[in-house]
Amino acid sequence: MNLAFSQIRIKRLAKIRVAINLWIEFLRFLGYFLYLKILSSKNLSILVYKSLGKAVLFVKYFSSRKLIWGRGRLLKPVISFSGTLFTLSVFFLSNFEYRLISKSLASGLYISSVGYIVPQKITATTILPSGRVRDAEIEYEILPGDTLSSIGNEFGVTVETIRYANNITNPNSLRVGQKLTIPPVSGVIHTVKSGDTIDTLATKYKVATQAIADFNYLNEPFLLAVGQKLIIPDAKIPAPVITSPSSPGNYYDSSAYGNIPYSKDGVEGGGSFIWPTRYRAITQYFSWYHPAIDIGIVSPLYASDSGTVIRSGWWANGYGFAVQIDHGNGFVTTYAHMSKLYVSVGDEVDQGQEIGMMGSTGRSTGPHVHFTIQYYGKFKNPLDYL
Repeated sequence: MNLAFSQIRIKRLAKIRVAINLWIEFLRFLGYFLYLKILSSKNLSILVYKSLGKAVLFVKYFSSRKLIWGRGRLLKPVISFSGTLFTLSVFFLSNFEYRLISKSLASGLYISSVGYIVPQKITATTILPSGRVRDAEIEYEILPGDTLSSIGNEFGVTVETIRYANNITNPNSLRVGQKLTIPPVSGVIHTVKSGDTIDTLATKYKVATQAIADFNYLNEPFLLAVGQKLIIPDAKIPAPVITSPSSPGNYYDSSAYGNIPYSKDGVEGGGSFIWPTRYRAITQYFSWYHPAIDIGIVSPLYASDSGTVIRSGWWANGYGFAVQIDHGNGFVTTYAHMSKLYVSVGDEVDQGQEIGMMGSTGRSTGPHVHFTIQYYGKFKNPLDYL
């Protein structure tokens, strides 16, 4: 019995040796075959193409013969070998994309190259709410190119607020390096005087007492100290006091817009009009909501036709410094937002005579003249007459 088992073991070992010898013989033949083909071929691409095809066919036929001769006994080793080869190929190929885990610290370059890791520097910051406003005035130094309107847009306050806070009567007098006080909101900065109360201030500036108390964090009984500064939000800004010697001190309220005090025995114009400026640069045209033309580029202003000055001074609610001329034939011209006035009420002017300088006073976003022509009170498009 022992002899029989030993004989079986010897036969199996002999078969394994035969199989190994056959594979060695195959590999030697394949290497020698490739060696001969490489030496004899002049075109490597053709050699590889033909040799690869023949080698595949050879391997196919050789494997088929062995599988058929072995009657299925080599099927399991072939499948195992193929599976092992596929697993190893997947393992080694995947290593080209991801590195193995190790104890060493990963470099910054590696971290930034990995798709699912996002490097980010964490910095603690404080973000103020977008709607929050300042509760105190600040000081601003004028830079080249600044105007009252640009400064007001930057800080979110009106031009009138800045003018009143800094006692500015001529906006063209701004100079680079000049320091301005900028209130936190549109309104006024009021310094408390003797006798001031929260009720009297509310009445003076046409605001609610609660608005003053809330903005300035006042508690009952709302006692005020002389010299204390209060921010009055949305206050009605008092009209400026005009004391400039180069311009008349006349002041006109809102009624001056609709009522034209025609001159009785003034100079009569010729009925033809000239441009009131040196340059013809229109920044806004005539329309139903803007019954005038706006002309830009700073220039002296000229009487568009001969006539008599019937208004010259400060107009509230928008026009700023303005001049109005009655031409004695039903026509009246108006020149608004001026910086300087060279004529007074009652002066007789000739066509083309200088009456002042273009500016940006009143409700204006930049230097220009708001030029109107009226015929018996009705606004006309100036471009139809110039």
